[in-house]
Amino acid sequence: MQRILLGLGALVFVGGLAAGATGAFFSDSETSTGNIFTAGEIDLTVDSEQHYNGNVCQSGEQGYVWVGESEFPAPGSPCDGTWDATNLGAQKFWNFNDVKPGDEGENTISLHVDSNDAYACVDVNITSNDDVSTVDPETDAGDALESAVDPFDGELAQNLNFFAWADYGTTPGFQGDDQGEGDNVWQANEPPLFSNVIGTAADALDGENYTLADSSTGPLTGGSTSYIGLAWCAGTLTAPALGTLDCDGAGMGNVAQTDSMTASVAFRIEQARNNSNFTCELPEEEEVVS
Repeated sequence: MQRILLGLGALVFVGGLAAGATGAFFSDSETSTGNIFTAGEIDLTVDSEQHYNGNVCQSGEQGYVWVGESEFPAPGSPCDGTWDATNLGAQKFWNFNDVKPGDEGENTISLHVDSNDAYACVDVNITSNDDVSTVDPETDAGDALESAVDPFDGELAQNLNFFAWADYGTTPGFQGDDQGEGDNVWQANEPPLFSNVIGTAADALDGENYTLADSSTGPLTGGSTSYIGLAWCAGTLTAPALGTLDCDGAGMGNVAQTDSMTASVAFRIEQARNNSNFTCELPEEEEVVS
């Protein structure tokens, strides 16, 4: 009996050794720390340099003033169509209250895309085209009396001509330092942005959206600057040759006297990556409205 018990004790002892040995296997572990996703950014800022009858709106000691040789707008008088790159709000590309036939101007608009490649569009809309008041020359020209309740009874939008182009210089596409890029001058190789090249405000600015860069043209490069030239004429604007614009005030009749037109200009960008079918056309429910 004692021999049997001793044998059982030996079995228990060996089993204990086997159980204790399982904690001695080789092992290793690796830990990756700091895993993170950070969303990128798409940001657009806009600046403008404004010209009117050859004068330019520039920053001076007393704020922004007109500089140049033209008598109107008077050199040294205040202006507000030039500003440094910013998010748009109260800035105005046009803020003129005494436009006459033959007046002409231009804004060179810079788009700064930060920091990823992006498609870019501009949406424009006339928000009023008001007769304001009816003076004798207007009625003599056949204009109806001004309506106090209709903000679209005017004719100024039909008598202002506009032309826009991609101001990218001598080499197609925005290079950033190309000769002639962003120089306020339409050159023969720089493409117009309007399908009809030149149009009245009532046509070119009335609920339209224009493509600056989409999936067919390729995006604007992140960190780049792109330039748009936007010219206007109080009267008839023509392009007798590529790179040449001519404003004839005779095309602006008396029916536009005292009239006032206001418009909105909205720029928008959208990421290019993973967005291969983007177009600037707005869905019907998002179309620009007054």
